[in-house]
Amino acid sequence: MSDTLPFLFALSEIDAHLSFAPGILKSLERVVAHHTFKIPRHYLDLIDFANPLCPIRGQAVPSVLEENGAGTEDPLGEKDISITPILLKRHPDRCVFLVSSECAMYCRFCNRRRFAGKAVDPEPYLEESFRHIEEDLHIREVILSGGDPFMLDAGKLQSILMRLRSMKKRLIIRLSTRVPVVYPEGLSEGHIQAIEKAAPVWIIIHINHPREITDEFLKAVRDIRRAGGIPVSQTVLLRNINDCPHVLLALFESLVEAGIKPYYLFQLDDVQGASHFKVKLDRGREIMAFLRSNASGMAVPRYALDIPGGLGKIPVDAEHLERLDSTTMVRLISPSGQIGYYNDNGEESACMKCGGCKEDG
Repeated sequence: MSDTLPFLFALSEIDAHLSFAPGILKSLERVVAHHTFKIPRHYLDLIDFANPLCPIRGQAVPSVLEENGAGTEDPLGEKDISITPILLKRHPDRCVFLVSSECAMYCRFCNRRRFAGKAVDPEPYLEESFRHIEEDLHIREVILSGGDPFMLDAGKLQSILMRLRSMKKRLIIRLSTRVPVVYPEGLSEGHIQAIEKAAPVWIIIHINHPREITDEFLKAVRDIRRAGGIPVSQTVLLRNINDCPHVLLALFESLVEAGIKPYYLFQLDDVQGASHFKVKLDRGREIMAFLRSNASGMAVPRYALDIPGGLGKIPVDAEHLERLDSTTMVRLISPSGQIGYYNDNGEESACMKCGGCKEDG
């Protein structure tokens, strides 16, 4: 068994692959001072370092474009809905439980990058959060998030799940994760047993590109399903990563083949430092039209946008969006009638030359 650590934390560790120019390296050091760098060796091995538009590289390797100050630190207004430091409640019937502060990889588009690498310990707030979940009669669904719950020790994850299952009310439990994609070896048999003991548990797998579907990922999914986990996926629409109908068709159909229902395709949250990943809303709608015409209905996710400021999630359609004249701003109408705004200022994309559309000429 190798003694090599499964993660890389320093830009110098990937410099041999990318040969950063001194000026660029200095800029990137400033970038990672704000949003730290961490990549599993499994994910590093998926990068095509000869391709500057490699979709794996783009998600994991810092860019000087992150120095753009557009966007906000907390685009979903989570500070305003905190019941405890680790329990968020925007809707009456469900809550987000931040049980882990650690991710397997710090994605460069993360909407919680303000937490990344901060090593906040959820432990002191667990009991208070459990008590609120149990006593709030409206809560019927708990979404375990973070960080990544599968980065917890398996015993700790099991204790959290069993505490939720011990409550008098029968809760719907979701667990949001990127571990099966970026660090599949981190999903231990202990984690699988924890899911099995608490089943059914909905496992929301964040996956963005068909190249992330590896043999190791597929094994992790089989293990999750064997344990009574119900896997569905969420994907973020990312400029020069996956904003191509052929790429997303391949991703979603491959997920269905693996027993995973594509659940959401999210418009990028307007988080500070990630504006270069933003895709125009019209492009997203074009992609969805292509998917509806060419994919199995099982392989078509919902295309949605979280209204900035924490006003909730809406479908990206004409009923909920209104363009403002002579500006890139879009007026958004929440299901409850609240008004918010999104800056639809994404730039045009470059073809990633993946060959997916070659038969279209």
